[in-house]
Amino acid sequence: MLKIKKQAQSIYAFKETGGEVLNFQIEKNCLKLFSGEDILCEINDEIISKRYFKVKEVKLSDEKVCIFCHDGVYNYLLISCIGRHFKYTLGEGVADFLVLNDEAYIIYSEEGMFGSEENLPIAQLGLIKIDIFTGGITALLDDSILETLIDVQSMSCNNKIIRILCYEENDDDFTLDYDLISKKVRNKVVLDYTVSGLLSVGDNFYAWYRNRIYQVNESMEITEEIIIDKKVYDEVSSISIGYSELVLESENEFNIVQLSKL
Repeated sequence: MLKIKKQAQSIYAFKETGGEVLNFQIEKNCLKLFSGEDILCEINDEIISKRYFKVKEVKLSDEKVCIFCHDGVYNYLLISCIGRHFKYTLGEGVADFLVLNDEAYIIYSEEGMFGSEENLPIAQLGLIKIDIFTGGITALLDDSILETLIDVQSMSCNNKIIRILCYEENDDDFTLDYDLISKKVRNKVVLDYTVSGLLSVGDNFYAWYRNRIYQVNESMEITEEIIIDKKVYDEVSSISIGYSELVLESENEFNIVQLSKL
């Protein structure tokens, strides 16, 4: 497990090949992200000056810095790429997002799809794809599938499939696979164990719950179990996941489980 000390304003940025801790500064309308002493990106936007503005998650992809943030009302995706900046208003109820090549995949929770009438219409589409450079939005799910997305928790991708984790009130939690090639949803699997989130390494998917990570097959059957140090787990203040990493954040440090290096 990799341990990295925290600073006053730092956040872990996820990346397919392994992330890093970034420091950030917020001054008026300006957000700066630093990798060590170097400025990774500088974004100016009016939402940054809002009282409840918060950086929630950062993902790095090629030369793109993708910042998922909230201004107290809506979620936004801010993207910096080689001096160009893009801003996408996502509305309420975003459950998770992925960045694959030049496209961002956004999935909404039940709150987003069926919540406030004041929310943006795109939230009702469930799973969308945004072309980062043109802003073009594509709905990926048909109505019959949308009806099954009761409570989306997270998603992960193995470059061929986006696997979506959903909860149901009767505890029949399940996963769905969205095939990036056929653009079809298939392989609904009802789970007989509890899962909090999904990760992936290469073609393999993993399921995380508490201080355990399970390698799973296409049918979500457990093929291997990884146990996280319970002392470390018990001391964390928050846990986040992205790509192949699980980050346990405590008061003074980040503890990172890097599945690609196990």
